[in-house]
Amino acid sequence: MPGDVILRTRRLHCRGMTSTTDAYFLPGPESTTDTGRYLRTFTATEHTESPWGRGFQHGSPPAALVTHVLEQLVPDSGRLTRVTTELLGAVPLGELHATGRVVRPGKRICLVEAVVTDPSGREVIRGTGWWVRTRPTTDIENPDVPSGAGMVPLEEASSSAFSQMWSGGYIDSLETQGAPGQLWLRSRIPVVADAPDTPWTRLAAVADVANGTNPTVDPRAWSFMNTDLSIYLHRLPRGEWIGVSAEANYGPDGIGLTIGRLHDQDGPVGSTSQSLMLDPIEG
Repeated sequence: MPGDVILRTRRLHCRGMTSTTDAYFLPGPESTTDTGRYLRTFTATEHTESPWGRGFQHGSPPAALVTHVLEQLVPDSGRLTRVTTELLGAVPLGELHATGRVVRPGKRICLVEAVVTDPSGREVIRGTGWWVRTRPTTDIENPDVPSGAGMVPLEEASSSAFSQMWSGGYIDSLETQGAPGQLWLRSRIPVVADAPDTPWTRLAAVADVANGTNPTVDPRAWSFMNTDLSIYLHRLPRGEWIGVSAEANYGPDGIGLTIGRLHDQDGPVGSTSQSLMLDPIEG
């Protein structure tokens, strides 16, 4: 880690946070154990902070961090097809410790896992990913399926409703262009400082936003925080912009589900699902 970054981090150590930096996470020491476990320390910056409350992260940055760790474990001859993150509790700003391991090794498929803890050792987020060996299938590719209702083209999306509804921390790190029930967005900063984003981490850094893209209740009256995020990709996204079209479903017993379709400017790339915990906001 550069000396000036270390100095800034030390100055704010008593606050448990770093100063504002141009990344969601600052990388720290990394190592690999004799058994093949990957270990690395990260420091979450203010850019990760949630609009639901101060001092903890929005769901997207830790999901992107988990994805970053998972990609350190997989071979180069394929790619991740599914990443699921479980939000085990409020993910704090400041120092975090990540551990990655291969759960099910294989030449054609393998399952990898990442666990992130706070400095006390409490697990705050856990994620798994399926890696699959790739091979040419362009002769059977059907890029327009599933297209659903399709996305409004980026150049025609002009609504600012999302940025008016949400603000601060993580939300302010995004560039957004909206349409009813849809949102085009990209992050202005990388997931990990000094590490180029991959298509997977670039997408994971914004995919959790599906839950706030098309709410059918007033977020000033109701909270609808998700407990998990699953991302499935049939194709890697191209370019920086990710399009999300979302459907919010609220049940009669305080539980909901958000289903999102993911796009790039060439068409659909995958989908998301998120389980929701619904609560009225008092006051």
